Amino acid sequence: MFKLPNLPSARAESNELADFAELVAWKRNSTSAREIIAYLGRLDDNDHNIGCDDNDDENADGLDEVMNEIERRQKACGEGYPFELDLDGTVLRYKTDQESHRSDVYRYLLLSTRLNMKTQRVHDEIDGTTLLEEISASVLKNYLGANRANSLVFGTAASGSFEDKINHLCQKLGEGGRYENIDEGLAQAKDDKLDAVAWIPFADKKPGQLVIFGQCKTGSNWEGLMTQLQPDAFLARWTRQKRYLLNPMKAFCISEAINRARWSSSLLYAGLMFDRCRIVDFCDNLDEELLTRIRLWNSAASDSVVIG
Repeated sequence: MFKLPNLPSARAESNELADFAELVAWKRNSTSAREIIAYLGRLDDNDHNIGCDDNDDENADGLDEVMNEIERRQKACGEGYPFELDLDGTVLRYKTDQESHRSDVYRYLLLSTRLNMKTQRVHDEIDGTTLLEEISASVLKNYLGANRANSLVFGTAASGSFEDKINHLCQKLGEGGRYENIDEGLAQAKDDKLDAVAWIPFADKKPGQLVIFGQCKTGSNWEGLMTQLQPDAFLARWTRQKRYLLNPMKAFCISEAINRARWSSSLLYAGLMFDRCRIVDFCDNLDEELLTRIRLWNSAASDSVVIG
């Protein structure tokens, strides 16, 4: 996987190379298909030219997929996409005048995918991993309908003990009773993989409502984590009532733009998937204080990025 400060390998997938092209365009205001091919050609000279009759032709074919991926992102994110392809689809420009909350969120998701979020998560004293929990709570609420839906952050971005957070969740939803550990002894869990919750309450305040339990993941190593959050097991393990009348739906919110070749199979395990473009699509109505922290984190994190 392509992870900064390293650069993509010769075997990088199209979504990794699209991220690389975006980062180059961000730092230099633009990049071109020719530059990306030249970069891949240098890699081939180093370690990938065995058995290849014409590496430039091979790289040009692969770059068509990269440009198609960039065009797909441009359509999926609309005005939130902070880059633009020229008319012949060979030059990617950074939109220096693009100031919108959607483009801020896109830039955050791009950086939090390609930075090492174990060692480079904190910039300007802001933890970038907790930003995704807060963004996701708002995105899930918007997806259910912002006029009627509610949401809350349950993960590490939320204050209080794990028991306090369970009791707060039960009180807000009117289901689950209260905290009760199915095991004896003290719980060691901090969030047990539950990062954000959204639901549509009824005026009668009765149980039996549409609820989404969301797990969030920055970075690109998320494929082995898609089955960690199990809403029915979570309720059985940590609440007195052990279940809701309707099982919560599971959602998975990630900063990466998924390789479309694996989209369908990923959803079989992840549930309702919100990747980078879907998050940007539903990130309206973000709190201004949260947006300020996203912009501060983006500014400090991008200053740390050196390309080439």
